[in-house]
Amino acid sequence: MSTWFQSNIGNTRATQRLHEWLLDALAAPAANAQIEGNQVSATAIVAPTRSSNYCQIQGKYFAITETEEVTDKAGRDSEIAYQKANKLKELANDMEYALLINSSAVSGAVGTARELKGVKGWLTTNVMTGTATSTGSNEPLTEAVFNDALQLVWKSGGKPSNCLMGAFQKRKIDGFTSNVKNVNADENKLVNNIEVYESPFGKVALRIHHIMHDSLPGQIFIFGDMKLWRKAWLRPLKWKQLPYTGFANFWGCEAEFTLESRAEAGSGVITELTTA
Repeated sequence: MSTWFQSNIGNTRATQRLHEWLLDALAAPAANAQIEGNQVSATAIVAPTRSSNYCQIQGKYFAITETEEVTDKAGRDSEIAYQKANKLKELANDMEYALLINSSAVSGAVGTARELKGVKGWLTTNVMTGTATSTGSNEPLTEAVFNDALQLVWKSGGKPSNCLMGAFQKRKIDGFTSNVKNVNADENKLVNNIEVYESPFGKVALRIHHIMHDSLPGQIFIFGDMKLWRKAWLRPLKWKQLPYTGFANFWGCEAEFTLESRAEAGSGVITELTTA
């Protein structure tokens, strides 16, 4: 669950620092009746749209002295192996943060790192703000707002099926008035947890997420088909022993990747919600 988003999207290959891909759009449904034997005429082809995102480098590095490596340790044989495992977990969390939270792409320059645009920056079509009023202040999440946002995604052709959110917004959904709290008398339990919300637009899994809780507590991301998002790898994750001076081992791991949005209108966001 700590890296739910990156674990549920696809993978592809990037070949340049600025990764580009093409997007097609289907014509809207319309009346279509053809005359038998009619002489048809060709329709001009609409060129696909070129989209892009910068590849971001992320890395973790550490040094272990040769003394630390050979001394007895509690619960592990190798300090290097132990630190590698820890750094991989940290890097996975950093990747999840970038993929979700980064709001804009940065091209980079001398002394400035490149940054990818994450989900927060991509979602522009289906944006539900507060209670859909113009008060200019944050509003509490209501069941009507939640369903309005799902409807926005559905109307754009998406199939809302997963929501990522922090703890406060999850508790607001658990308290929707239409929900019935279940009492399990045999186990002496009162259940106040909604894991799947059955909306007019289909079943939606409600997923609490630490990064959303800490970094975007007033927002909820709504996802449809997860195939509409992909990680594009310019350099897959790789460990390397780095040059060193003295009797110590220096290690580093790096990955270079970006986020490919195939159709951001298949997802949505509820924003400017109260968090207390």
